[in-house]
Amino acid sequence: MRSFDSLHRPQPFARAAAALLIVSVAACSGRDGSSAIPGAPHSQLDARLAPVTFTMHWNSATASAVRRSPKYISPSALSVSITVNQGVPQVLNFPATTLAINAPVGTDLFTFATYDEAYGQGNVLGRAAITQSIVDGAANTVTAVLGGIIASLAITLGNPTPNAGTAAAIPITASGRDADGNTIVGSSDYGAPIVLTITDPANSGTLSLSTKSLQSPAAAATLNYNGGTLVSASVVASTTGVASVSATISPTPTVYQYAIPTAASKPNWIALGPDGNMWFTEQNASKIGRITPAGTVTEFATPTGSSEPSGIISASDGRLWFGEYAASQIGALTTGGTFSEYPTAFASDSPGLLVDRGDGTIWYTGYTGNHVSVQPIDGSAGYGVSVPTVNSAPYGITTAVDNNIYFTEQLGENIGHLPNIGTAPVEVPVPALSYPQQIVRGPDGNLWFTDYGTSTIGRFSPLGLAYTAYFPTPTPNSVPFGITVGADGALWFTENATDKIGRTTTDGTTMIEYPAGGLAPRGIAAGPTGALWFTEYSSNRIGELVY
Repeated sequence: MRSFDSLHRPQPFARAAAALLIVSVAACSGRDGSSAIPGAPHSQLDARLAPVTFTMHWNSATASAVRRSPKYISPSALSVSITVNQGVPQVLNFPATTLAINAPVGTDLFTFATYDEAYGQGNVLGRAAITQSIVDGAANTVTAVLGGIIASLAITLGNPTPNAGTAAAIPITASGRDADGNTIVGSSDYGAPIVLTITDPANSGTLSLSTKSLQSPAAAATLNYNGGTLVSASVVASTTGVASVSATISPTPTVYQYAIPTAASKPNWIALGPDGNMWFTEQNASKIGRITPAGTVTEFATPTGSSEPSGIISASDGRLWFGEYAASQIGALTTGGTFSEYPTAFASDSPGLLVDRGDGTIWYTGYTGNHVSVQPIDGSAGYGVSVPTVNSAPYGITTAVDNNIYFTEQLGENIGHLPNIGTAPVEVPVPALSYPQQIVRGPDGNLWFTDYGTSTIGRFSPLGLAYTAYFPTPTPNSVPFGITVGADGALWFTENATDKIGRTTTDGTTMIEYPAGGLAPRGIAAGPTGALWFTEYSSNRIGELVY
């Protein structure tokens, strides 16, 4: 470590490139400027001169152990140049300690630079420029702070994996490094500031920066995470003429649990309501439950006792629609708690899951009756068609981009397609031993379904009327059950047998599992903030997975 100091005191040692404090004493000679000034412009040749001696102390081992005020230069510096009024630089090489120059009396510009080679050669590690008035007949002190020259950047986050769902202020360490890889420290300004930006592919809005510009090594920055849904994002550091670098934040998915007041209620399926709450069916209790984002649960008993509500959806009329498996009815519930019930189109049909087609009709599967039927939202009589395969157990149902109806046949090992009522469904076989469960429209235009029998996630093309891929879950025999589209554009699903929540991208290349924290997760749906809400059939709770 090397430093200038006219007082001839050992200087603090820095392990990294930093700001250089240069102190010089100009002893005025009191003579006329009859001799040339090294490197001075021609207009100054007749000015009176003051000899100025700069003293350099290359730190000893003893001085190196002293680390106090930020009077540093890069540990790689082997020479320093001093220029007066933009003239010819004068150079001091290690291990020489003093350099005498002449400076005109009056206002002068002193320019300093350090290099990683002798004779002012190699990489420039730091620079400073100071304008100072040199007074005749007095001892003059010239002080300059040398700022490091950024050749590369580095960035780290104090906590790149905070718990999802919990707000966090995360320190950002963004630093410049000189040409020899030393970290620039100190309080002097960079030549150009380090600029911070956030790259968030999901535009989650969960992140913000305390500052977007770091003017000096001493400047601090914080990444603020509000606890919302976020898979991953990056903080990027950049500056002029240097390659940008980034650090990734990936909150650790966190599960929160909420108990249901009625014991052994067997929560089944769940949906986001128009009021921003989550609504779920309680099969064993014959109730519809509502849970707020804060976790407060309210229950509403169905008018028909022992109805065993199954699937539930939020429909275009602002009500929650659900199937009543044991009562063979379709129910509707306002967010204020008012029920309506309608008989299924066929007696003893045992409705499973439902979908709102968006044209004033609710479509549903008849699990034991082997039908696909429709219930008009206006309450008029419903109607339906039989599934060609006998005892196929139709269960999951959805619409595709063509607005046609598609459904799963658990026992028939088919995906059914119904272009319009009055036309017999078309059935497309899936692999043997499949047990297709819930089916949803993916963000890629394909249909995605859970396969209970083979523990896979299936992909079906409505354009080609064919399944196009099966993706095994990471854990064998996981028994995937419910499936939904997340705010991140991925498919999220429950694994009933392994008590996990799974996630897969639409290309199937990335599949991850998270512990659900409860027993036998079934239904799953994205909530108002993007968190995944799911039912825990056997532990009688509602789970929330924040990621």
